[in-house]
Amino acid sequence: MKKVREGQFSFEDRVWQTISENAKSFISSLLTYSSAERPSAGEMLVHPWLTELATLQVDETMAINALENLGKFNADATLKQATFSFIASQLMSKQERDNLSKVFKAFDTNGDGKLSMEEVKVGYLEHYGKVMSD
Repeated sequence: MKKVREGQFSFEDRVWQTISENAKSFISSLLTYSSAERPSAGEMLVHPWLTELATLQVDETMAINALENLGKFNADATLKQATFSFIASQLMSKQERDNLSKVFKAFDTNGDGKLSMEEVKVGYLEHYGKVMSD
């Protein structure tokens, strides 16, 4: 991200080996450092990468499923969670964050990065000897 902000990015990393040159050209154009030299949205709409994609056949079932999944995505909840995480991180010292992270990892028994009610109840009982009500 720092290189992108400075306008000095590259596609040398191994993950870019399977990406088409047209896709790399599209991304490079979008990341043009100078706003005066950066193409407009209208210009980007006629970029070869997009025009090639427009001719591809789309599996209708997959497209409908993708749209349904997008409809179910709750961006508000995600934004709220990110906001609360940011605020909490600013109100705690590094040691407090590290300790909280250890507690979270101890409670997160299935390793999914989220705490279910059951994980919290079991965690409190195992680590603090306290039973939590629902």
